[in-house]
Amino acid sequence: MKPLFSLLAAAILAGCATPTTGVVPRGEGMHTVTRQGSGAWVSTDSLKTAAILEADTYCKREGKGAKVIYTKEIQAGPGRWPESDVLFKCE
Repeated sequence: MKPLFSLLAAAILAGCATPTTGVVPRGEGMHTVTRQGSGAWVSTDSLKTAAILEADTYCKREGKGAKVIYTKEIQAGPGRWPESDVLFKCE
């Protein structure tokens, strides 16, 4: 029974994973990160937080911090999962 439980737990956790675009350069020192939930139950706030943390981690590699310029949240709807976009600069 334990192997079945472990398999089910892994499948559930994989379903909660949030795909990301990674950091994408946009020119003029700006970058974006987009996070998408893998289910309608994923909150756009948690996606935005994860995207900001990813941006900050990216900037810290340069010895800087992320300055968020703009965020956009898209709620889950028919045929789409929730999503959050973060536009930022490293300063």
